[in-house]
Amino acid sequence: MARLFRMTFSLFLLSSFLFISCSSNFGDVKFDSAQKNSYIVQLTTSRLRKDALFKSVISSPLTPEQRASFQHLEYYPANFGLIFRVSLVSDDHDTPTGIPATGGEIRPAVKFGEFHFEVDGKKVALHVYKMTSGDTSELFLPFTDETCGKTSYSGGRYIDLKEGTSGIYMLDFNYAYNPYCAYNHNYSCPIVPRENHLDVPVTAGGRDEVLKREYIIRHGGCSHGGE
Repeated sequence: MARLFRMTFSLFLLSSFLFISCSSNFGDVKFDSAQKNSYIVQLTTSRLRKDALFKSVISSPLTPEQRASFQHLEYYPANFGLIFRVSLVSDDHDTPTGIPATGGEIRPAVKFGEFHFEVDGKKVALHVYKMTSGDTSELFLPFTDETCGKTSYSGGRYIDLKEGTSGIYMLDFNYAYNPYCAYNHNYSCPIVPRENHLDVPVTAGGRDEVLKREYIIRHGGCSHGGE
């Protein structure tokens, strides 16, 4: 098992480096060669661990039938152009709100602030939330973008961030992931608020060609919440 993991890791790592070598687009976080190599190792390790979680009988959101044919999750190649150092902007800190979920319930949350940044020269912003149940040390960043319904899940993706004290955060779209309800309709997931649609393509993080077709058939197009 350990040997198989090392072989899988080596192949995954090699493919990541090959994809990176074709990209010259860098975001506002600069990496030297050694830092890039270290980053790719960390990202690859994180993705392989998530694959292992999805294969697990205990923790996987997949049904037994899905697990039987599951090999790995789909991702865009690592994109250094979508890593940003951002400041949390908040005019009205901790504004109470509720985020509708796919199961019909309202998830209690607070609006924690906003991130402002540029993608391909276009100024964009995302609202940051803190859910008031569960792990309250984490910030929740749901979003949709121009890839949804095309090369990424139509219901949007999430990014989780640990709350810090400096007000400066590393916003890394390579760690964007699909909600569990993308894989299993028995899960209920927060719906991305309409205000968190990015009018640009975010070609980083999780993607899934097969699941997005299923979602479009059921729901049609890109899904937003009512805000």
